[in-house]
Amino acid sequence: MECRREGEHVLVKLSDGEDLFPSLERVATEQGIDSGSVLWGIGMVRDFEIGFFGPNGYEKAAFADRHELLALHGSVAMRAEPRLHLHVAVGRPDHGVVGGHLFRAKAAVVNEIHLVRFDGIRMNRAFNPGTGLRELVLE
Repeated sequence: MECRREGEHVLVKLSDGEDLFPSLERVATEQGIDSGSVLWGIGMVRDFEIGFFGPNGYEKAAFADRHELLALHGSVAMRAEPRLHLHVAVGRPDHGVVGGHLFRAKAAVVNEIHLVRFDGIRMNRAFNPGTGLRELVLE
């Protein structure tokens, strides 16, 4: 993993086989990103799991083979659980696209990811019994 910072922006490069979530949490900790956003991510992923939030919770699907990482974005709230709330769109070899809430992933070949740090916004999460989700709380 490599990362570089300019102001509030951090660019991250993950290499083949690196776990996306632990890597981004490590970067957030090392770069002082307590609250922030994943603005974009491109590359390839493998061994990933996505979900669609339905009436009975998340309907999950796991994929072992590699897919093009077409879009990655979400929120970073390091004082909350989950710390990262990420959504993804991935391209299949037949040029079809699947996507949803990202639960886990490994970089395949390479990932390029852009994070930004918020200085005046503090983010946390709280359980909302109405939705059944740990929702974002802006402090």
